[in-house]
Amino acid sequence: MAHSQLLEIKGLRSGYGRVPILHGLDFSVGEGEIVGVLGHNGMGKTTLLNTLMGLVPATGGHVRFDGKDVTRAPSHMRARLGIGYVPQGRGIFPALSVRDNLMMGIAAHGAGDDQGDLAAILEEFPNLEPLLDRPGGALSGGEQQLLALARALISDPSLLLLDEPTEGIQPSIVDMMEEKLAQLAHEHGLAIILVEQNLEFITTLADRIVVLQKGRIAGVVEEPGSVDDGLIAEFTGFRSVSTEKVEESASAAGEPAPPASAGSGGRTFQSVPARPSPSTAATTQFAERPLSMPDTVLSDPPARQLRRSVKRPSLDDMLTIARDFGMSHSATRLSEYLNAIDGTLNHYDALDAMPDYLPQVDYPRTAGYRPTAQENPNNAWYVKTDIRGAPRGPLAGKRIAIKDNVCVAGVPMMNGSSTMKGYTPDVDATIVTRILDAGGTIVGKTHCEHFCLSGGSHTNSTGHVHNPRRHGYSAGGSSSGSAVVVVTGEADMAIGGDQGGSVRMPASFSGLYGMKATHGLVPYSGVMPIENTIDHTGPMTANVADNALFLEVLAGADGLDPRQYAPEPDRYTAALGRGVAGLRIAVVREGFGRPESEADVDASVRRSANVFRTMGATVDEVSIPMHNDAMPIWLAIAGEGSTNQMMKGNGMGTGWKGLYTTSLLDHHAAWPNRADELSESLTATMLTGEYFLRHYHGRYYAKAQNLARKLGAAYDRMLGAYDLLLMPTTAMKATPLPPQDAPLALILQRAFEMLENTAPFDVTGHPAMSIPCGMSDGLPIGCMLVARYYGEATIYQAASAFEAAGDWKEM
Repeated sequence: MAHSQLLEIKGLRSGYGRVPILHGLDFSVGEGEIVGVLGHNGMGKTTLLNTLMGLVPATGGHVRFDGKDVTRAPSHMRARLGIGYVPQGRGIFPALSVRDNLMMGIAAHGAGDDQGDLAAILEEFPNLEPLLDRPGGALSGGEQQLLALARALISDPSLLLLDEPTEGIQPSIVDMMEEKLAQLAHEHGLAIILVEQNLEFITTLADRIVVLQKGRIAGVVEEPGSVDDGLIAEFTGFRSVSTEKVEESASAAGEPAPPASAGSGGRTFQSVPARPSPSTAATTQFAERPLSMPDTVLSDPPARQLRRSVKRPSLDDMLTIARDFGMSHSATRLSEYLNAIDGTLNHYDALDAMPDYLPQVDYPRTAGYRPTAQENPNNAWYVKTDIRGAPRGPLAGKRIAIKDNVCVAGVPMMNGSSTMKGYTPDVDATIVTRILDAGGTIVGKTHCEHFCLSGGSHTNSTGHVHNPRRHGYSAGGSSSGSAVVVVTGEADMAIGGDQGGSVRMPASFSGLYGMKATHGLVPYSGVMPIENTIDHTGPMTANVADNALFLEVLAGADGLDPRQYAPEPDRYTAALGRGVAGLRIAVVREGFGRPESEADVDASVRRSANVFRTMGATVDEVSIPMHNDAMPIWLAIAGEGSTNQMMKGNGMGTGWKGLYTTSLLDHHAAWPNRADELSESLTATMLTGEYFLRHYHGRYYAKAQNLARKLGAAYDRMLGAYDLLLMPTTAMKATPLPPQDAPLALILQRAFEMLENTAPFDVTGHPAMSIPCGMSDGLPIGCMLVARYYGEATIYQAASAFEAAGDWKEM
């Protein structure tokens, strides 16, 4: 069927900053035509839609819509010309009612008959009528998708851009959308560009399919409903290879062609995870979140009862897997295995259809906004928000910033990496829920280093984060932005994360208080992991009292975090003002005079020890020789562990009970398609970690974990005689940020040179806090206090006494 041309794309190029994504795309869309866009994650599908909508600027080529050149037109102008967009994640306003969401669609286009347009769209989507007064955030995932579709269509666009509309949606709602979109295209002439990974959905609807591979068109599938599926498999791997491919494999093995597996007949399609969306139900409860649609909508048509949502393996898949396992099975034998396991895979279809089981999200919020450079001179903020918690509580009136490795439902998260851009969590981390329950207001997400793998503040994909006390110098990493916004007064408190010192190092470089509590005291659930045994998260504040109060809110078991053994929270604020008389403090000799140490840092921290002595504490210098052996232990755990869990395990890994953030796992899994965008510090870590995993089979990781117990015992023996250990947090002050064209050696040096004193206590899990103790050359110096397990109150006791002794900047 011929379609009159509506959209023409010629040589279209776009990307993010210096990273090109689309490389000269050419295709067109006619009136009433549905064009599918297919490809793996990270291939440029969403970037294409964002570029067509004007959300990402084109860097080359042109876009003509309805005869007009819209290449440089802003998004609102394209919308008024007749382009509608339903983004991945739906993009509804969770705090507004369904009615108000629909009215926003009318208002944005300047339509004149509000009530008439509303009535007309409800005729098309009658299931929304009983939900008109319900908040958008309280809808199920299927209801939210219908709302997003209705809002885009209410202005009667000529072209509709749809990004993954079936993602996480029940099959009955998928059927409804399929019928509605086909009707709108064929009866009303609506043109649609459909980005989708559900192969059955896209091949049923689309008139043709454009296959994207690494930002280029790898092929075009005409009449996909009757296409040979091998072409799609060749470019996307979404289903089994063709019989010809099987015959080739068998022929290469010198065998007759094996019979087709039971799972290869008919059409299969990509898994569509049942991914719930934020809800405003109570935070302390869990729910399976079934769709609250009428029964007539929920019942599956008989033709859909056997829908296979999980992609079946091909013979080539089996040959590759067997080869990777060192097996030498023939193609015929592996074909028999394919037949044998086909029935087992039905259980994966059933699992895929089940709603996920996630903590419900309370407290309405919007997605926030990206601040301008004028609002963000140190590049500390990723997103600014205004998420208000309970009306009363210990954090009422407190402005709190969240490190951008922490999930805040509905708010974008990139964890410092361009490969994570576009991800929006569907859950609140436990610590976010506790902050809001305690009355705090979340004022934004702060930039952190690239997947948190740097002690310097120069690896975030958006650019350097600058020290708040001296522009052009490191703020410390990886919780760089969190340190900055506390020092500048833009937030009263901030969340940091610590696997090698990433709360304490920025506290030292920027001049504030940063507590890494005992491993597992603060639940890590809903925070992107690096490696379970060294993951910590905790408070960063401008004073000791706020830090102690914040930890009181954050600490305690949540039943979801395997890092929590039997946490022992305390009333930390009760320790404030007790003084240090009677405390025994051990100054650890090995923390001073290191090869990387600066003399003024050592001298300032020794003066701090003397301040404690003058206030009545017993202060002695001691030796813990094994402190000098800690870095090799940490390196094997952090390097091999992070490579295995955070990267190869897509952030989650396996082998533990608790909360798995499946939406994060799904998004992060595309990183190999963009691996060249990973930072130098992460790349070096991965290359080293993977080498030792491949060639030494995890032996050094295992040995390091054994020696971690010995290291912990060495500190414990000294803490049996003393209440606190004392040493410099970092052996040096903040260093200059590397220039953009810095050599690799300097980039890596600035990322890892400051870890020697902090990283050991991530390995052992002892509580450790950096307190500012002096200034030199206009830059802060940090003193670190370490206590027995769950001895945070003793640290606060000493820190508050030191704070009261005078202005640290004058010491």
